[in-house]
Amino acid sequence: VAVRFLGPGVAGPLQKPAMVGARAGAIGLGLVLLAVCGAVKELPESKEEVKNRESRIILRYQKSQTGQESLESRVKRLESLPGISRAEALPSLDMAVVVCKTPEDEDDVLEALESQQGVEVAVPDTWVQLDDLPKPPRGVKPQSTEMCEANPRCKAWGLQDACCPTRDGVWMECCEDRPAPIDKERHGFSTISLLSWHGGYLAAMRWGAVGFYPSMEHQDTRFFVVPHVDGYVSLKNQHGAYLVTTPSGRIACWHRGHGVADDFEKFKFIYNKDGSVSLRSKSSDKYLAAEHPSWGVATADREEIDDWEKFNVTTVHGWDTVIPNDEHFEKLWGMNHFGGRDIDAVEAWRFFPAPPSNTVIVGVIDTGIDYTHQDLKERMWTNPNEIPDNGIDDDGNGIIDDVYGADFANDDGDPFDDQMHGTHCAGTIAGHGNNAEGVAGVAWAGVRLMALKFLSASGGGRTSDAIKCLNYAVAMGAKITSNSWGGGGSSSAMRVAIERAQRAGVMFIAAAGNEGSDNDAIPHYPSNYAPSNIISVASTTKTGSLSSFSCYGKESVDVGAPGSGIYSTIPGGKYASLSGTSMATPHVSGLAALIWLFRPQLTMPQIIEIILDSATREDALQNSSASGARINARSALLLASTYEGSRPPVHKPQALTFEDSDPGVGIMAGDAVITCAEDESDISFYSIHIISGAGFLLDTIATVDATGAATLTVPLANLTLTKYAAGLAVVAGNGTGSAGPSMAATVEIKDYCVPLFGPSDVQWMGDADGRPGFVAGKIQFQRAESEKSLTHYNVYWHTAAGQGDLVGKVPADGFSRPQCEVDCHLLDINVSGTTYTFHRGAYDNEELAKIHFSGPALMTITSFRTEKYYDFLEVGDRQLSGTKLALPMNLKLPSGLHTITWSSDRSEVEEGWTFHLTQTGTTADFEVPSMQPPSMELQVTAAFEETEGAVNAYGTLKDFDASVMVPSPALVARNLSFIDENVQEKMIKGRIEFFPPSMGADAVTFYHVYFADVAGLAQWAELSWTLEAPKKASEMLQIDLDLELPSAAVSIVAVSGNAHGEGAKTQIPLRDIVRSAPANASFSGDSDPVADQVRGDLTIVPAPVPTGITSYAVYLGNGTQKDELLGQIPPSFEDISFSFHIRLEPYQRSLIIVSTYDDFEMEEGVIVNFEDLVDDSTFFLLGTRGRSLGGSEPAESPVEPWLRTPAMGWDERQLLWTEAPVASRRGRSHAQAPHIMSSLLLPLDSADKPPAPSAELRRALRSALAEVLKVSLEQTSLTQGERLRCQQATAKTAQVLGKSRLQQPDERSCLLVNFHVVPDAQKALHPKLTQDFLDRIEAKVIRWHQGSTRQLDAALKHHLESLAPGTGGAMVSEPQQMAPKERRRAGRGLAISKEDGVVLTTEEREETSEEPGYILVAVSIGAFLGALTVLFAARRGAFGAASVKRSSSSPSPTAEPDAVDPVTPADVSVQLSEGQQG
Repeated sequence: VAVRFLGPGVAGPLQKPAMVGARAGAIGLGLVLLAVCGAVKELPESKEEVKNRESRIILRYQKSQTGQESLESRVKRLESLPGISRAEALPSLDMAVVVCKTPEDEDDVLEALESQQGVEVAVPDTWVQLDDLPKPPRGVKPQSTEMCEANPRCKAWGLQDACCPTRDGVWMECCEDRPAPIDKERHGFSTISLLSWHGGYLAAMRWGAVGFYPSMEHQDTRFFVVPHVDGYVSLKNQHGAYLVTTPSGRIACWHRGHGVADDFEKFKFIYNKDGSVSLRSKSSDKYLAAEHPSWGVATADREEIDDWEKFNVTTVHGWDTVIPNDEHFEKLWGMNHFGGRDIDAVEAWRFFPAPPSNTVIVGVIDTGIDYTHQDLKERMWTNPNEIPDNGIDDDGNGIIDDVYGADFANDDGDPFDDQMHGTHCAGTIAGHGNNAEGVAGVAWAGVRLMALKFLSASGGGRTSDAIKCLNYAVAMGAKITSNSWGGGGSSSAMRVAIERAQRAGVMFIAAAGNEGSDNDAIPHYPSNYAPSNIISVASTTKTGSLSSFSCYGKESVDVGAPGSGIYSTIPGGKYASLSGTSMATPHVSGLAALIWLFRPQLTMPQIIEIILDSATREDALQNSSASGARINARSALLLASTYEGSRPPVHKPQALTFEDSDPGVGIMAGDAVITCAEDESDISFYSIHIISGAGFLLDTIATVDATGAATLTVPLANLTLTKYAAGLAVVAGNGTGSAGPSMAATVEIKDYCVPLFGPSDVQWMGDADGRPGFVAGKIQFQRAESEKSLTHYNVYWHTAAGQGDLVGKVPADGFSRPQCEVDCHLLDINVSGTTYTFHRGAYDNEELAKIHFSGPALMTITSFRTEKYYDFLEVGDRQLSGTKLALPMNLKLPSGLHTITWSSDRSEVEEGWTFHLTQTGTTADFEVPSMQPPSMELQVTAAFEETEGAVNAYGTLKDFDASVMVPSPALVARNLSFIDENVQEKMIKGRIEFFPPSMGADAVTFYHVYFADVAGLAQWAELSWTLEAPKKASEMLQIDLDLELPSAAVSIVAVSGNAHGEGAKTQIPLRDIVRSAPANASFSGDSDPVADQVRGDLTIVPAPVPTGITSYAVYLGNGTQKDELLGQIPPSFEDISFSFHIRLEPYQRSLIIVSTYDDFEMEEGVIVNFEDLVDDSTFFLLGTRGRSLGGSEPAESPVEPWLRTPAMGWDERQLLWTEAPVASRRGRSHAQAPHIMSSLLLPLDSADKPPAPSAELRRALRSALAEVLKVSLEQTSLTQGERLRCQQATAKTAQVLGKSRLQQPDERSCLLVNFHVVPDAQKALHPKLTQDFLDRIEAKVIRWHQGSTRQLDAALKHHLESLAPGTGGAMVSEPQQMAPKERRRAGRGLAISKEDGVVLTTEEREETSEEPGYILVAVSIGAFLGALTVLFAARRGAFGAASVKRSSSSPSPTAEPDAVDPVTPADVSVQLSEGQQG
């Protein structure tokens, strides 16, 4: 699923704001297809690149099954299934994210997962992309005020300052003697003055004449602006009369005897490019002009705008506003503008005479936030339980140093914005106001911004990472999430996460999209999901109309907000003006926070209702949204004052106890015992929740009625611990609401678990204390086979009476011995000490085995012959195959869990392989301090927290007496080392170094050092040395060597000795270090004709002495200096080919190839100079500099620019049929009936004889779809079919995929079919069954869209055999899961039950750009199909009349000069640069 920015920036496909300015006309060249070409091997990949190429599946388990087996166990078991590389749990949602080994495996994995017990649905992961107060005017006397505290109801509602009336004359609902409502045309006390080109100010005199004054000091030059719903305004003078256009065209100012302005008294503001305004009379439809340089007259009789028709506006803010002193506040037209189409923020701020006492956390789910920005740093949320920059996960939520939020794009705790988009949105929400610099946000006091990054610097984002952001926001206390991103298709996994946020009372505010299309017909996600906590936001302009790029929808979009030319913060302490629904969304997020700050007692449904009901209606927005309106902050606060807040219990439960009795890891069960409140007069029930480490209530797990009993026992079973869970909490509730976490009784969660394995083989490593009767030293024992079920080991003294006192503890470190899964009987496995040998000889087809273990470990491959590419060993990110590996090959594996996978396919076989796996860290040490022991035996026991296992291990101590014994094993030479400095084979040079033991060194008088053979014997007298022991343990002993290495010498041995003989010894392997550079290399020459881009093949001749080489590193060079790593290539005994396609700097004109060893990379190597071939006639631009754009198959030719509107020979299309959707045939509204819709593009075999659009053809297509989707024929419908030529489609497909699936593109036709799938009639009566069915169909169609159409192609070929022989190669657009939005009315009162516990579009524009840029869009086949679907639907009514782009009933926004072409791409990967609009 593509995610897109609905504002500036990039997001794979973010709806990046379009930057406007001098470059606006260059849009035609702005959209360029990023080519994917070359064949780069073994390139180092960033985290983003790894995620980009991963095939992921989101797995959802049935609720009823959760807990029968822990989610962690399920996930572990998933990793043993064929085709799965790894899996990650999402515990709070009963989900798991599965990563497939290859995209080709995804179909088989989906089928396997869907058959797993307890699995509800398996959904392919999708992409989402980148939305001192002034004194009152003279003559106006403010009314007397009555403080809120003086009125019982206002005080009970928590209102502060003046209420009856407020300081600007507003009477709150809680006031007892409330006057009649004010006139709908009420205006504020701010005025404007209009300065003509002649230098005179327009003036309306008391007696009705209109002229011009030389100064604006006179009150006759000041006008109140009264906005009207039809887009016009009236200008009212200080005497209460409106400017009026007379029938003769003259301007007067008369009292005309009516209270509401008519058409003669209405004007429209026209905003000129030079910053001036003109006024067009509604009655005369002509422009107002100043006809005299000084006194003169004003007329409205001009047809065109010239100098006389232009006026400069000066605003005098009224006493009913709060104007912050921010440097660029005048640029924030969305907050305050004389034209009346703003959100009335300055009037709303008047309700806050002092900073609010409470705070609201807003999670900005986006590209991150620049938390160092001067206008944001004091508004950032900070994690109270995390210590900055200490490298420790202090709060235990699994994320290190998540101080300001979290970064799920790069899997760390630093959400700094490396793009721009998120910072811009954050500034609109809560930019620091009144600080004399920058801007002010809608809620510039009281809000804390939580930065949640899942969109990377290049703009890509995964749905699974967006889910993690939302889960984090809920767990860490965010009440609002701002989501200026979206995608072309739906994902049930994302919907479920939003539903969970809804249950937690978290608002999800989402951008409606920038395609300029109807979301009712062509949905946009996540804004189109059904949960009622979503507010879908359209964008409006300064004139009050819908922005030309904004999506709309009478049913699916909720409200509009300013989104064109919005000025806000960007990274680096800068500011910029951007456009998009991304910019509109944070206005609504800020308003939601402002209301919650004003009325913290209100609930989330009430806040949403207030926002929508208080919005200002506009005729121009009538059909753009369900409200047909633009948000209004002042009206929202006024309406909020009329709502009754929740009245949760003031008495709280006294205590909560719970003890886990389930022995499994991660699963809890037991009785929760509530000690009830002493006074239950306001309590009707208690609810038990999981509480996060940050102290916020998460999931509700049980409710129980208050009965008057002193205690209540609630059995809990199959409780799965979530990632952020820290304990359980119980709160009291009643009919109006539940208490919050501050009124909760809590208990810490302690998982009860019995260790499954225990330690073994306890060894005493020798006594370092030479005194008789004293011991000092360490014991060493073998760790448990698997430490998954234990947290540490307890060490006790053991006596004849049994277990004695505790001596100490040794922590577990996650160790796990190698364990084989799946076809393990095929492998020969031998164990020798800590080394496991795995061997598979001549193998068979379709074999699979997985070996799980922990590192550090060394994998040594000694034999290897497999079919290249198809039969392989996979170790981490490396896949080994073929017959030319340089052996032996050593792979060092770091700490942590690892999996080695063996897989063979269905074709040729080979001789097999052998490797040795040697683990380090298999043992654990425990230091015994110097003491007189109570016993000479120690006991070691595995434990999980306070629970110990049944398996014990024992070890016996031996006392060392230095006066009569040789040195004990504890007195070996310390830190023995030798490094060979001679890189020639069989020659060594260097220094043997070691230290005396740290304790008991005085018991050693000499050291004997020698070279030893494989049996440990000293065969060479000349290679044996005796050194006197130094007096201090800190003194180093050294032996210098420079000699030829004897062939039998394999180790260096150091033996400790004293007068009683030689005792303890230690040894290290003797390594002859050999370094050898590649013998030669050659370059094929540049085949890319574009400047500073090179494509070609590099041939490397292996080093003459390949021993120890792990890879060859290829660098771009600046002469002889290595500059940038291109890739690392596995060694081979034969010549190696390396293909690449890169963009480079002008100074990079050489390739440097060096040998790499496991501990060293050579500086010297082979240098190959090359020339950059340039053909000036070619226009082609690659992406990020220095990053390979290669795939496994190079494109055959440079990709041409991909323009936003494809030129596809539309005149050659032919409408074949239309039919009513199946939902409509059942008597239900198409818009209201839940269903899946998508489009199928099918190449036909012959253009001369296309199949007739017969009933048989339509039935065959439906049969094929029904067969693969496993539904009945009656559940499918083909709403429209069209035939068109494939030539353009084939060209675009080839550019995207690197090759075409259409074999004969020039002459054949394509069949474009829009299809719907609905639940069967019985399922349609059951909401849960309906939703599960739709989710499964959606998951299948997502895979089709991603290119996995093998079964679909086979079914089409079978059913169309007689009608259209040779048909195949279907392409499918993203699925759209259609469901009516939930719209719940909260009401001014409150009553609840106890059970209610990205293709980045490019339509966003930057009005003022600080830096130039280009838009680079990586378009997939989904974008192509999406464009087809939308354009054809618009022209032929594929989804009925509502699908036409701008129907007669739809809003008709004023076209802007830089309007965006409204094509909806359906992409899986889209990127934008920080440039112009798309």
